[in-house]
Amino acid sequence: MPDSPADPTPRPDGPPATHPTTPVTVGTAGHIDHGKTLLVEQLTGMRADRPYERERGMTIDIGYAEMRTDAGRRVGFVDLPGHERFIRNMVAGATGIDLALLVVAADDGVMPQTREHVEILDLLGVRKGLAVLNKVDLVDEEMRELALEELTEYLAETGLRDFAILPCSAVTGDGVPEVRQALLALVEEAARAENPGAFFLAVQRSFAATGFGCIATGVPAAGQVRTGDEIELSPAGKKARVRAIEIYHESADVARAGHRTALNVAGVHHDDVKRGMVLTAPGAYTPGRHVAVRLKVLDSAKRAVKHAAPVRLLTGTLEEMAAVYLLAGETLKPGEDAIVELRTRAPLTARDGAPFIIRTSNALETLGGGRIIAVLELPIGRRNKTLHEQLEAREQSLDSARDRLLTVLSQHGPAGTADLARLAQLDRTAAAGLLERMRKEGELVELPGGAFVEAARVVAAVDKVRRTLKRMHKEQPLLAALPLADVRDRAEVTEQLIAVALERLGDVVVIEARSVRLATHSVELDPDVRAATTTVLACLEQARFAPPDTKKLADASELDPALLNKALTVLRDTRAVRIVAPNVLYRKTDLDEGLRLLHAVFEKRGSFEPVDAKAVLGGISRKWLIPLLEFYDRIGATRRDGNARIMTRRGEAMVKGGIDAE
Repeated sequence: MPDSPADPTPRPDGPPATHPTTPVTVGTAGHIDHGKTLLVEQLTGMRADRPYERERGMTIDIGYAEMRTDAGRRVGFVDLPGHERFIRNMVAGATGIDLALLVVAADDGVMPQTREHVEILDLLGVRKGLAVLNKVDLVDEEMRELALEELTEYLAETGLRDFAILPCSAVTGDGVPEVRQALLALVEEAARAENPGAFFLAVQRSFAATGFGCIATGVPAAGQVRTGDEIELSPAGKKARVRAIEIYHESADVARAGHRTALNVAGVHHDDVKRGMVLTAPGAYTPGRHVAVRLKVLDSAKRAVKHAAPVRLLTGTLEEMAAVYLLAGETLKPGEDAIVELRTRAPLTARDGAPFIIRTSNALETLGGGRIIAVLELPIGRRNKTLHEQLEAREQSLDSARDRLLTVLSQHGPAGTADLARLAQLDRTAAAGLLERMRKEGELVELPGGAFVEAARVVAAVDKVRRTLKRMHKEQPLLAALPLADVRDRAEVTEQLIAVALERLGDVVVIEARSVRLATHSVELDPDVRAATTTVLACLEQARFAPPDTKKLADASELDPALLNKALTVLRDTRAVRIVAPNVLYRKTDLDEGLRLLHAVFEKRGSFEPVDAKAVLGGISRKWLIPLLEFYDRIGATRRDGNARIMTRRGEAMVKGGIDAE
């Protein structure tokens, strides 16, 4: 069991919590010995520190407490250490807080750790909370006014400029009711809506409890988890199951983002679950060493951040060594910001949009921070402008589930619900509901097979297919219909998109098997050319698997060279003949027949060699045999294995539907 009553231990057989719980967490901040822990005790009635911390007179690690409102609601408190040596613990505890309670002693005023904590809160995106001028019982009225003025002027220049400042004494209790009332008002304003993100909990503490096994605690930053759910310990990649849940010391069936949570986890040993790891929905978050971030260097930083500079990265409850790789330039000066890559020593798992800070490698100075944009598998690189643009678009979508889905679709779509939820780091059920609403509102289109795509992209695909058909008809006027695969490739659309585009074009196009044409397109062959095509086909039919080359074909057909070329152009465009090797043409029907004959041998023996092929193809010489077999390899109908060949799955389809079958 832990050495602090603030570590709740789930009780699987206990009743679920019945009191309403506000998913809001308040975190303290401020210089050491300014009275944060005592003030938390006055507000909540709970000691958040541990016996050994009381003996030393300082908070070393994260402490927890809760405040019950008159309505029975509970609000979580995270008491953060104030000493500069424990900034790592301070940042770990600040993960997931919604409101800050900044405590400044009236007899000391704004101190170095006051400033650093405020900078860290600003970098972590904490913009709401309350400032308390504590220890007013130790100063006279004049000193109190001076301290209040100093704090007001200081906060006005920070991200905490909107904080109200209330005087109090955590020792005498003067002003504490007013602080409590002000905090409760902020709690009501800050109450979170349901977070549609996939479940993500940064582990703040783990331990073994007798009779329960592994207990992991923290504040979920996204999503929710229920008793019995499968979860993943990342980046370790170990699967686990939630046996029981506690929020604020009481058994519960579900824990949501913002709840102070303890999970009884089955399937992993407590020694394997460490601070810095995360518990997530399975497969929702991918670990990596290349972290794209928006980095803002503090105005107060003593130095610029250089390219490839070693730093300490703190995000969630993790501290990891990393190097800053700038995407442009050699330095990022104090006050400047840019998208950069933080290349970590070991893989980490983080949420898109999560706050982070960086400190010097010796952990003596906070350099800056910002928000994580994405964790990537590969380096970003300075020259990959397309990726740079994608990261900028992804950054703009971080705060909206709808925008995340649209951005993912634009960069990876079309895609189905499962892939979109994973790429956007959203709960699958929440993503499915949002996608359906977007479809009904006309923002998305659902393609055959269940994939989604932006409606604007479908409109663009319709236009691209129409223009491609027009262009290809102009280039190949003698071709009655165009192969669907060629149109798809030329229009640069997917198989699903071209199907929807053709459906929307309606009577504008005519679809014939695996070919398509504009309804207005028709081929009027010159009678001499039509007769010449008949003559050429007759010559090739007679030769079958040993066709003449183009020179001998001219002799055999007795056609004028110019007329022969026109006939061959028509036959190639209509795909009635195929070029198997330079100057060697086969009728499509003969190629189809040859594949069927080879397939018959394959079915009997499991493979076939050139000698077998020669026997079934009329005894043709190697001059025709080898190019023909290589042609079948090239189109994916067969695959060579040493001197033998086997029929592929695609080849099986071609045996039934011809060599144009997909």
